[in-house]
Amino acid sequence: MEWPHFYPENCPPTEAKPASGKVYRLVRNDPAQAEDFRTPFEENPSRFNNKPDTENCGLSVQTDIQGIAQLKKAMKMVPRFKNSQIAEGELNPTLGLIQHTPSRKYKSHHSWWVPIGAEPWVVFKIISK
Repeated sequence: MEWPHFYPENCPPTEAKPASGKVYRLVRNDPAQAEDFRTPFEENPSRFNNKPDTENCGLSVQTDIQGIAQLKKAMKMVPRFKNSQIAEGELNPTLGLIQHTPSRKYKSHHSWWVPIGAEPWVVFKIISK
């Protein structure tokens, strides 16, 4: 796989596995579009002092519907997520690599690195507004 030019060395991490399975992501568009799958670094490089790292180059997804619903509720006050919707997608290995990266609050959180040329929005559909 070929990775975006801004990914740092060793990104994705060697522990990441081929993408597979059902995941959930907050998106702004219905249907989901390419802009819904921009990494945090792509959306706002200055927020990270223009230094990409493994974490800000990955997309956040949840593997548990309750986890994404909890996240949607928590993000309601963040302007860019105010009107977000829950999208469900079925990942496959052509869509990159994924790694379980849970936090204390979001146990089903995963980081997902998408290769150049992949179109992840195609496999996602809105399941909750």
